[in-house]
Amino acid sequence: MSSQKQSGLTNRRKRRKKEIWLIYNACPGGGQKESGREADERISEAAVEDELRPAAAALEELGFSPEIYALSSILDIAVRISGAEKPKLIVNLAEGFRGMSSKEMNVAALFELLDIPYTGNSAKTLAVAQDKILTKRLLVSAGIPTPRWTVFAGGEFPDTRDFSYPLIAKPSREDASLGIYSDGVFSDSAGIQKAALDLVKRYRQPVLIEEFIEGREITAALLENGQETAVLPLSEILFDSLPEGSPRIAGYEAKWHGGSLWDRGTPVVCPAAVEEGLKLRIEKTAMEVFALLWGKDYGRVDFRVDPAGNPFVLEYNPNPDISLEGGFVRALRATGLEFRDFINILLRNNHYGAL
Repeated sequence: MSSQKQSGLTNRRKRRKKEIWLIYNACPGGGQKESGREADERISEAAVEDELRPAAAALEELGFSPEIYALSSILDIAVRISGAEKPKLIVNLAEGFRGMSSKEMNVAALFELLDIPYTGNSAKTLAVAQDKILTKRLLVSAGIPTPRWTVFAGGEFPDTRDFSYPLIAKPSREDASLGIYSDGVFSDSAGIQKAALDLVKRYRQPVLIEEFIEGREITAALLENGQETAVLPLSEILFDSLPEGSPRIAGYEAKWHGGSLWDRGTPVVCPAAVEEGLKLRIEKTAMEVFALLWGKDYGRVDFRVDPAGNPFVLEYNPNPDISLEGGFVRALRATGLEFRDFINILLRNNHYGAL
């Protein structure tokens, strides 16, 4: 490269030095007084840093020197990103605010109020997808198959006599499998009632109770690339290595307790060995969910498949784990894309190209 061209490239990089901000939620450090599952659930909050490092490295490779900001003060971030150094694009890795995953959509909404483009799903999609009850209602209204469900908000327990056991209880407004554990599947009314009441008290929100679909668990990652959205190679969580008689479920322990029995017993394969007809049904349904919930840039739809081969949508994850060891990146690589390619696609989607 000639010295003149090299100088021009250097000047362009200088001009773009702080044009991209990489914003993530600072994990609160006040867990010393907590114990048991409350303290344990800080693991998933801190894991955002595993996404931060490769994202920053990819941006550097693409010719940018991003401003990295750990979000802990709304006043500070609002002043900084609306000032003279206002970013042209935010790579949004914020999964909540001060330990509250329910505030994830508020962070994105702030970017929208300040008219700053950002990667990932919109505040509206983040809000709807996190509300499992609202998502269920939308799925049902659109005719998309999902396990039969009801809601418990405290007080009188709903009538589940017509439900097919086993049942599972989940907090209705959490993500990252919070509140979903290996002991959370029940074959009797007394068990599900006690579990639902415990979850209401602990998370202070309504609890979703649904039929537990015995069978396979398959996930469909989606990637928007310009005007096209594609379903990446499907992934499957295998349960064959779990102890005999234990629920075939990948709960919080399986996802966040590396090396544990539940982690070792739930390996993920990608591409999944799925027969063509089922594969096409899952891909079609995943695209329908992405469109129904106004998906943008990327996301993941989680399915259970019953023994008859019928897929049921569990939820849409608008902010899946994009760490290098996570399932989304595994699906990217199965289709021939590296993490840097993924970040560059996000930039282009938001009208911001690499050097």
